[in-house]
Parts: sequence; C-alpha cells; structure tokens
Amino acid sequence: MPETDETNSTLIFFVNGKKVVEPCVDPEWTLLYYLRNILRLTGTKLGCGEGGCGACTVMISKYNHTSDSLRHYSVNACLTPVASVHGQAVTTVEGIGSTKTRLHVVQERIAKAHGSQCGFCTPGMVMSMYTLLRNNPLPSMAQVEEYFAGNLCRCTGYRPIIDGVRGLTFDGQKGGCGKLDCCKLRNSIQHGATNGVSVDVMNGTSSKDEPSTTYEETDISHALHVESEFRIYDPSQEVIFPPELKVHQELHTQFLVFKGPRVTYYRPSSLKQLLDLKAVHDDAKIIVGNTEVGVEVRFKNQLYPVLINSTKVSEITSVTMKDSGIEFGASCTLTSIEEILQDVVKNHPDHRTRVFTAILEMLKWFSGKQIRNCAAIGGNIMTGSPISDLNPLLMAAEATLTLCSKERGERQVVMNHRFFTGYRKNIVLPDEILLSVHIPYTQEDEYLYGYKQARRRDDDIAIVNAGMRVIFEAKSTVVKRIVLAFGGMAPTTVMALNTMKELIGKQWNSSLLETGTSLILKDLPLPPSAPGGMIEYRRALSVSFFFKFYMTVRGGLNQRFPDLVDPLTEEEQRAIQVHEYRPPKSSLLYQKVPSGQTSLDPIGRPMTHTSALKQATGEAIYVDDMPHFENELYAGFVYSNRAHAKIISIDETDALLMDGVEGFFCARDLPGERNKIGVEIHDEEIFASEKVICVGQLIGMVVAKNKPLAKRAAKQVKVQYEDIKPLIITTQDAIREKSYYGQWTIHKGDAELALQNSPHILEGEIHLGGQEHFYMETSSHLAVPKGESGEMEIFSTTQHPSLTQNFVAKALDVPANRIICRVKRIGGGFGGKTSRVLGVSIPLCVAASVLNRPVRKMLDRDEDMQMTGGRHPFLGRWRVGFTREGFITSLQVDLYANGGCTLDLTAAVVEKAMFAVDNVYKCENVLVKGFACRTNLPSNTAFRGFGVPQGTYICEDIITRLSAFLKMDTNVVREKNMYMTGDKTHYNQIIERCTVRRCWDEVLEQADYTSRKSAADKFNKENKYRKRGLSAVPIKYGIGFTKAVLNQAGALVHVYTDGSVLLTHGGTEMGQGLHTKMIQVASRVLKIPVDRIHISETSSDTVPNTSPSAASASSDINGMAVLNACEILLQRLEPIIAKNPKGSWEDWIKDAYINRISLSAAGFHKTPDMMTFDFDTQTGRPFNYYSFGAAVTEVEIDCLTGDHSLLRTDIVMDVGESLNPAVDIGQIEGAFIQGVGLLTLEELCYSPEGVLLTRGPSTYKIPGFQDIPREFNVSLLRGAPNPRAVFSSKAVGEPPLLLAASAFYAIKEAIAAVRKEAGLSPVFRLDTPATAERIRMACEDFLTEKIESSEPGSFVPWCVKV
Repeated sequence: MPETDETNSTLIFFVNGKKVVEPCVDPEWTLLYYLRNILRLTGTKLGCGEGGCGACTVMISKYNHTSDSLRHYSVNACLTPVASVHGQAVTTVEGIGSTKTRLHVVQERIAKAHGSQCGFCTPGMVMSMYTLLRNNPLPSMAQVEEYFAGNLCRCTGYRPIIDGVRGLTFDGQKGGCGKLDCCKLRNSIQHGATNGVSVDVMNGTSSKDEPSTTYEETDISHALHVESEFRIYDPSQEVIFPPELKVHQELHTQFLVFKGPRVTYYRPSSLKQLLDLKAVHDDAKIIVGNTEVGVEVRFKNQLYPVLINSTKVSEITSVTMKDSGIEFGASCTLTSIEEILQDVVKNHPDHRTRVFTAILEMLKWFSGKQIRNCAAIGGNIMTGSPISDLNPLLMAAEATLTLCSKERGERQVVMNHRFFTGYRKNIVLPDEILLSVHIPYTQEDEYLYGYKQARRRDDDIAIVNAGMRVIFEAKSTVVKRIVLAFGGMAPTTVMALNTMKELIGKQWNSSLLETGTSLILKDLPLPPSAPGGMIEYRRALSVSFFFKFYMTVRGGLNQRFPDLVDPLTEEEQRAIQVHEYRPPKSSLLYQKVPSGQTSLDPIGRPMTHTSALKQATGEAIYVDDMPHFENELYAGFVYSNRAHAKIISIDETDALLMDGVEGFFCARDLPGERNKIGVEIHDEEIFASEKVICVGQLIGMVVAKNKPLAKRAAKQVKVQYEDIKPLIITTQDAIREKSYYGQWTIHKGDAELALQNSPHILEGEIHLGGQEHFYMETSSHLAVPKGESGEMEIFSTTQHPSLTQNFVAKALDVPANRIICRVKRIGGGFGGKTSRVLGVSIPLCVAASVLNRPVRKMLDRDEDMQMTGGRHPFLGRWRVGFTREGFITSLQVDLYANGGCTLDLTAAVVEKAMFAVDNVYKCENVLVKGFACRTNLPSNTAFRGFGVPQGTYICEDIITRLSAFLKMDTNVVREKNMYMTGDKTHYNQIIERCTVRRCWDEVLEQADYTSRKSAADKFNKENKYRKRGLSAVPIKYGIGFTKAVLNQAGALVHVYTDGSVLLTHGGTEMGQGLHTKMIQVASRVLKIPVDRIHISETSSDTVPNTSPSAASASSDINGMAVLNACEILLQRLEPIIAKNPKGSWEDWIKDAYINRISLSAAGFHKTPDMMTFDFDTQTGRPFNYYSFGAAVTEVEIDCLTGDHSLLRTDIVMDVGESLNPAVDIGQIEGAFIQGVGLLTLEELCYSPEGVLLTRGPSTYKIPGFQDIPREFNVSLLRGAPNPRAVFSSKAVGEPPLLLAASAFYAIKEAIAAVRKEAGLSPVFRLDTPATAERIRMACEDFLTEKIESSEPGSFVPWCVKV
C-alpha cells in the first residue's frame, strides 16, 4: 500500500513525563524490552513473557479528544508492542516515587505493611494499585481484587499486600477490617489461648527454659504496622498527563508505518486504509492488544511479517445501541465492553439483559485486568481458541458478525455451529476483516447463562466452559428453542446439536434433565487421548453445567409461573450460586518485646524488610537489571527435545552464519571431568556429550550480541538423535525397571512382628505430585572475565555461592580463588536455585572465558520450568498396625521419589522424607524404606520442605485412614499418639522442649474447632451440592542440615571511622528477610541503630566456604556467626569504652582507630552436637532442634464442579522468641499458601514421552489472590524460648508449608461427606494435588455414573502421573 503524506514512521510517546522520540523502532520490540534495554528503566520486570504474572505491569494513559476525557489502563508490558503506545503516556514504577525523593502512598503502604519479600513482583503490584487509584481515588476492596487478579506473588501469601492497600479503599476507611479492636485478640486472651511471658534472652540461651502459663493482655500485639503513620492519598498531587499529547491530535490520526528487519507494523486511521492493507496482505495479523499474537511469537516461534493495529479505525472501535441489541466494533476492548454492559444492565429490565449479565459474569474470570484492558472481542472470536470464554456465550446468543473486505464489501454471518471450521479456523475469508459483533437483547421467555471451570478461579483459562440459552413458548414451560455451546470439548467451540433438536417441545422438568444429560454425553464425545487430558472430568463438567442451567432456569420459571413450577430448595439455590468476592479478614498475634527492652534494640520488633522500599520503587537491583557492558554477549541455549537418545550429530553452521552471532559452545569445549557437575556425585554433564537423558537437557549454547538474536540462533542449531530404550518417565516405570540411585532403611523395634500382633492392620498407597518452584525471578546470571590469571566474576541468583564458585573453577580449570561469585538479592528461590543454577551459570563462564567478553543469560519462564526440575513426586506405600483404642503399634512405609535423570539432592530429600514419616506421632516399631528413582525427567531438586512435606502428608494419610476405619475422630487419634518432651523418634533422636501439644490445644481453641465442626456437619446435612470440611493438623519439623558439615557459617563485620558498619555473612537474601534479621542481630549486640548497619551483598571473596541458604537454618547459623563477630569487636572496644563510658559509638570508633585497634572481625559458628545419620549403624543426630505448629482449615467444595474455597485458616506456630514477628508471620503465611498450591492447585503434566506440558502461568497455576483463606489468622506461640539458636529464636522458612495439609484433609472431609450421603465408602484414596478434577470425580453421583471410562492401556494418554 503506498504511503500517504500523513504517513509517520517515527514513534512518539511519553514515559514518566518525558518525551520519547524513536525514529528506528523495531515492530518486534515489546514495551518491556524498550523500557529495560533502551531507556534502562529496569523497575518493570520480566516474569513470564505471556501476561500471566503481572511483574511487568505498567500504566498507559490515553486521552480521548472526542469526549475530552483521560483514562488510565494497567497493561502487561511484556506483550504490548512499543509501537502501539504512539501518542500515549506510559508510567512505570520509577515514575511515581523514589526513596531518593518521595514514596508514593502505594509504594509506602505495600513496603511498610510487609507486602514485599523477594520484591520481584512488587513493582507490578504497585502499578496495578496505582492505576486503580488514578481511575478511582477511593475504590472498594472488590475493585482492588479485580485489579490485582492479573498479579502473582510466590512469597507473601497475599495477606500483607491486601492489608497494606486496604486503608486506601472505601472499605478500609470505614473500618472494614477492625484491626484496632481485634475480636480475635479478645477471644484468645479470654480463653488463655496465647499464653507465655517474655524472657530475657541472649546468645542462644534463655533465662527460662520452661514455658510460662501467665496470661497478660499487655503481652500481646496484633499490629505489624501502624495505619495512622501512613500518608493520606492526595490525587491532586499526581503527575499530570503530558499537555502535548492533548494538543497534537494528529498523533492519534496518523497513518503509522514502522518497518523492522523482519516485521512491518501498520496503524491505519480509516476503514479504507485497513481494507486496502488487508487486500494486499491477506496473511497479515490484525492486533489490538497483542495478547494472543505476542504469546504465539514468543512461545510458538511464529513470525508474522505484517502486523496491522486497528485501534484507530472508528468503524471498528465504535459502539452502536440498537433496538435489537448492541453492536460492538471488533476492536472494542473487553474492559470497554464490560463498562458499557454494566451501564446497560443497570438501566434495563433483567429479562432484556440476560446475555449481557452472563458476559459480565464471565468477564470477571477472564484473565487479569491487564489483559482485559488490551484484548478485543474481535480477537477473541478470530483467534478461535477452543477454550475461549466468550465464544460459547456469543454462540449461545447467536450473535451476528459483520465481515468486510475491499472487494466484496460487507456481509453478515450468525455465530453458530458453522462458524468454526477447525482448530483455530473459521469461515472468514483471507481478505476479510471482522468489523463488528451484534449481541442481541433477550426476551421475557428467554434465559441465557454461562459457566466456566478452571484450575484456578481468577486469571485462568477454562478447562470447560459453556453458554446455554433456552426460549420457551409464550407463557409456558415448553421449550421452543435451546442452544447449548461448549468450549474445551473439541478442537473448536461446539454445540450439542442433537440434544438441542431432541429437547424442543419438551416440558422443563426432571424428565428433560435426564434426557438432556444423556444426550449431551453422546453429542460431546472426547477421545481418551484428547489434548488437555482430564477426559472423564471434562465430560462430567458438560453435564454438571447443564444440571446447573436446568436448575437456574427452573428457578426463573418458578418466579414467573409459581403454580406450574416448584421453587428451588435452599440446597438447590446454593448449588447455582455464583462465587461472590468477600474482602479477606485476618488477625495476627505475637508477643510484644519486654517492657524493659530499649527502643534501640530491634530484636522481637516487626521491622520492615531492609530492601522493601527499594523493591517497591523499582530501585532494587536484580541480576538482569545490572547495566550492560559495552562488549557484552547474550546466551541462547540449545535443549534436547528427546528424553533418552543418542546424539548422532550437532550442526551449528546455520547459527554461526547469522550476523551478530559470536560463537557456539558444546561438550567439545569442556573435555572430561570439566564437563561434570553434581552435589553428592558428579553424574551430570554441563553439555550433553554422547546422549541426552531428559527433555530440556542442555546440548549447546549460542552467544550473540543480544537476546532476540541469541534465541533465534539457538533454534537454528540442528541436532540428530537416535532413541534409546528403555524410556523411564514415571515412578512406576522406575519400580518396574528397578531403576534406582539407591535404597536406604531406618528401623526401630520389630515392625513386622508388631504388625502381626496388632489387633487391626491397614495398608494403603498415595501419590504426591511434584511442584514447580515458580520463583518470580527466573535463573539469571552474568559472567564477567577479569582479563588476567583466569579470574572470573559471576553475578548469580544462586542460593549457594560457594557451590557455584567451586564448579565454575572446575569447569575453567583454575583454582577457586580466581572465581568470585556475587549475590545481591534473589527474586525467590525456595531451594530451586541451590544446585540447578549450575547448568546455567557455568556455560556462561565458559564462553566468557574463551571470548574474554561478559556473557549474560536470564532464562525465559518456559526454559526455567523445563530445565531446572522441581519438587520430587513421591509414591508412598504403607502398612500400619493399631489397637482398637487407636494407638499405633507398628508402622511400615516404602517411599519412592522420582529423582529425574541425575542424583542431584534426591538422596538427601529421600532421607529427610524418611525422617518425617512419623510427623508428631510416637511408634515403637517402625520400618521405613526409601528409594531414589532414576527416570528420564529433568533432575528434581531441593524445594521448600526438602522431602519433609511428602513424609508428613503420607503420615497424615495413615492417620485419617486409621481414624475412618475405627470410626473415631481424627483429633482423638492424633492426641493419643502425639509426641511429648523426652520421647524418641524412630531414628532415636530425643525430642526436647516439645511444644506440639501447646500449639495443638491453642489452635483448636483459637479456631473454635468444636462448635465449627458441628456447624459444618449441620451445613452438610442441609446441602446436597455443596459440602464443607474442617481439619486440624499438627506438624513437627527437624531443623538443620542432615549433613553435619553444612551446619557452619561465617560472617565478616567492618566498622568504618564514621561509625557505619558493613556486615557480610554467608547467607543469601531471597525474600526470607535474612539480611534484615542479621542487621537486627548486629544492632542488638553492638547496641547501635539499625540504620548504621548495611549489607551490600553475599560474595565468595568476603565469606568463604559458605553453606547454602537452605534447610531453614540460615538465620540460626549465620545469626550466630554475626553475633560472634560483633562480640569480638565489642571485646576489642572494651578498653576504649571503659575510658569514655559516656561517649558515643562514633567517639569510641574514632578512638579505636587512633589506638590502632582492628575494626574488622570475622565471626564463625558451627552448630554443636549434630551428627550425620549413619544408616548402617542407625545412629546420629540429624537435627539441631524441632519446630512445631498446628493449623485448622475449613473449606467448602462445589460437588458439581470440584471447585473449592478456603473459608478460614487458623495457625499457631512455634518460632521460639521471634527475631522479627513481621518477617516470621510473612514466612508462615507465604509457606502455607505455597503448600496450598502444592496440595490443591499446582499440577505438573508430563507427556508419556517426558515432555513437560505445563511451562508457564497459562498452564501451571500457583495460588492467586482469590485462593487465600477468606479469614486467615496467625498466632506465634508465646513463652517458648529455644536455647539452641540465636536469641532463642527458631527457624520458620519451611515448617509452615506442612500446615497446608489441613486444607487438603478438609477437602477430603468434605468429599467424604458427599460419598457417605450417596451410600459410598467415606474411606477413599485422594492423591495430591486435590484439583477440581479429583474433587469432582471423587464426588460420585448420578451424573458421573453416566460417564464411561476407557480401559487403561488401550490408549496413549495426553499426560502421565510421574
């Protein structure tokens, strides 16, 4: 198409109030790429690249000249083309506030309310809330939830984020949360639930070893932040919209053409221009928000040479109100449609707007706000996704589409079963565009409803969805016409055509329901190998949705014809209720510091995370935020796409011919042992040499001048394979093939004899699924050669700098003293960045060494998930003997862990799982066998809990099965077998200071367990289609590295002549607040304010031979090392202080310097009395001490869909004398919610060929804002000092994750109620995670009975249980 005089090829927009003029824009650049790499605004983060996590959220402001109005939109910068922001204003986190100037109230609140831990998600959270405030200065909590729905956090558990911004809402300002007069606090004091007194504690010892039973109201605090100290939001102080964008209207009407090396981008300003372009480029992609094309380009390797942005064509963005309905231009965004429909529904009779109401309800769960702000209705239709949320509704409503082409003009088609012709194909001709969508009003005798079930409630794609519409003969209950459209049941959105035909003329009664459900199953067959799996569940959903539709319509008919149609019962009304948002509530209880503690002493106070403010403003620097070196290169990895195969050849020729590619590296560059890594044994290759042993194994690496080029070049490397048998994917495969790394046994007493003599014996099996770490910052590294003596500096996201240092030295064949590993901060780790980072960091160092140039790599989310492994899936087989009174007499457990293709840390994980199979229960006769299975999956590795969750959950499965057999309350069984102080575990370690019973009693009291259990039972008797479950679970967690050598730490303290202190220790900061606690420890010992102490980084050149930041032991061992270093300094200062006792710290330091006293001290600590467990002699002391806790959780399940909600969780956790209650409570909440993800949501799907099918937030679901308990109460056990850790504290990072078992077993209780009512056995197997699929299919009923299952082995499943 010829360019006109009005054509513009220069991009003009504003960023944070500053004008940006870009004459050479590449249409392939996203806004995120431009912000981070061109403008160097790195506060906006790359989390997933597919608009699924919200880390990249920015605000875009648009001025409408026609209406003279300004609107603000939160968008995903990772998907937004920078070309699309022409004439708009972009605001990033750096543009609203800074620690150097002034914080914005949102930044201040999220940070000071402890809503930022690792901090990687924080800028996105800030910008989502900021955008809401710009549009509505006093929003509701429901609006907050809506704007946050597109943001994920892996650390906090969301509660502190919500609490932080609550005060900015209408709900919060009217006293919605009631924190200052906490009824939970009053109740707990009244019942003596949070007992204890403060004790004077120093150096890991306590003045009182025995817990106190004194109850003092003044000893309790429940406020982690003071609301009154926050500034009030003043919208008048916001940055103004750039006047230039208001004045120059031509910026919005120009015909734009941006030409890049591979893609040309057009933005026509008239329909004629658009049709002319489509006539010439009939294969062009028309984009509005780029939400689908952006994903296809990034993850499906699609290249679209021509992109056309249609947002400035008035005919395609207009909205026309007609008598028959509303006609939306195809480029209308979902947000604009939502706003218009809300207004229409408000001002029209209900019966006229039923289709609009259904669309509005569906839009609540349609992705996140960022996506809805950009995505268009036309894109949703034309993309043709078989799980589109809107297409079933539009088909049910028989919406009319207007198509248009230059040659043939306009034509109209009805969106029905003929529209979609195949997977993502439709009847629209290549040169046609979708001009508009007409959505009709409904009539009085017409009903339309929509349904959706997803893995996660908010911001998730559907498993199955539906749009259902029925029209009755006038003033009757006879069906005149019915339309049933389904998504997720075929390669396209489909209709149940035969069902629709057969139901015409029938009365709307139970006979129609029976006929309809049977016919739907025939209309919608799913082959057993269908993509997406869950075959029986998807079919069950199709008829469950119809059942809900039937009842909803029946309710409507009853209102019209009460004499003809029976009303819905209360239980039927509950069955059709849609989910309603309720602002979450919480109470937090912890022990105040003693009245005599000086204000200078920070120990025990809820001090804000030291980096929180920087994280909230985007000033905190992560590895990929570091400025680029002038000659820096970027790495692109070549991965195996086979699980077990011989490498025949590697051909990098085409990649090396690409301009800007500087080299290729593979096993040829690392001969012999230099190519080997491993924690226990060196059994893993950095680059696969002769064969590959999993999909995602690294074969080679391209280095190029930038990231896009490196990625493209890596795809040009050709690898030929020859498959090898056997292919071992699942744990069952490994058992069959006897493919083990090793086997271990722990025995106590005579388990077999005791079993034979037991009055009762049960046996069972449970499979525990794996889990992806999903840290927000993926594995990121920057290798910088120093140019001499083989020296290399690596900036890394490792949790174990010394391990990285040593293996880099080994690969480069230099001594370790030539390698410096630096860690500033890590955007989440959870164990996943302990050993698995080596496969990323070492190749970079190899290339950097050879080329003498810096090399950088940040894994994309799909790369990270595919390459780095996760939590071990476990298979547990058990036998238990017990008495009729419920006492356990014998326990035998076989544990099988799917370790993947290398040993890594699997042996240690299995070992800890074996130690944990007792949880908190005593048994004198135990036999535990552990098997580390070798499979052809990416090597699984450390993950928060490190085997203990698996062992604990298997134990709790035994307890619940035993209780059900005896028809005894599980709590009674637990209490009868619960450990006490002085008892020995099955590995013969004495349990000292056992507080589990205190935690247990307090949480039952705090949760009002007895009365709520009765209430849940009453609810279940009154409700058939919804059930509730209530479960209490106690936990025990051994603290310390089971390998004794790792229980050591070092610290280095420098005091400068101005009195400032630079502190370094061996632990890494990854959000857990370790640096904050270490500063608090140093502050107490040195008796100086915390603002005089600074931690810059963790580095191998300051503290050598560090242990990993893992095993929940970092605060213990590093805290003692810091304490030791500070005490050494104080001892040196004693003579100076004695001479000038009234002097200041600064005076003493100056005098010490003048007197040539060293102001630098190295501290060291080794945990005493620990001994690695010897499986041969069955001796050892693997743990320093134990942490205890207990939780009560209540859930409600939808028996027809499998959906569930956490109604309330109460936790009591023993953290000793808390160093920092805010950090500790944050860890408890975050760990619990991560555990909820493990047990209820997060499901890793592997194909039978070993390909990970869930490689991003679109397919792998971690908990979101809607998944936390509606009421979340956390209490720290008081009066429980721990003399074996610094200042009598206890570890907190991992133990609370185990408490999520209370949610899992509450779900199981609810399912058991369903089954019991149906006459089925309430004793049943439920593997983890308890997904909606597993819940629904366990709730067997008359609908699931209609579904036939395919015989296992008769088909190849889409995914397998590994």
